[in-house]
Amino acid sequence: MARTHGKDTNFSFNGVAIEDELNSVTMDATVPEAEITAFGDSYGVFLAGKKSVAFTVDGSIDMDFASDGDATIFDHITLTSGPKTLIFDPDGSGPDTNSPEYTCTSSGLSGALCTSYTISLPVGGAATYSATFQCSGSTTRAVS
Repeated sequence: MARTHGKDTNFSFNGVAIEDELNSVTMDATVPEAEITAFGDSYGVFLAGKKSVAFTVDGSIDMDFASDGDATIFDHITLTSGPKTLIFDPDGSGPDTNSPEYTCTSSGLSGALCTSYTISLPVGGAATYSATFQCSGSTTRAVS
């Protein structure tokens, strides 16, 4: 089984590659459960709910006017509406047998929404940002 180092990760939102500013990408895929245990059951009984995929990214902010990360994320929150396409490629080599690529494609109500964007400017440290993207609709895992 192959192991993967995170150093070559690719991440894009709305067609803009922002991995050059990022130092962390976290994908969180969840399925909430509903408990349907009856008094007569010996163990807990649960039903699976609707799947959900979200991404959290962290990075060093570049306040340059043309900064890909800040401009893309902030513009999405303030100027544009609707979900956008998000692509996460953990090893940067594109989808193949041993290298999946996760895509949340924008189409109608489907796609990724930026649900939070935080900028941190500490007096004694580097300027950073964090953003969370909630995928609406399906997220695919492609391998070729």
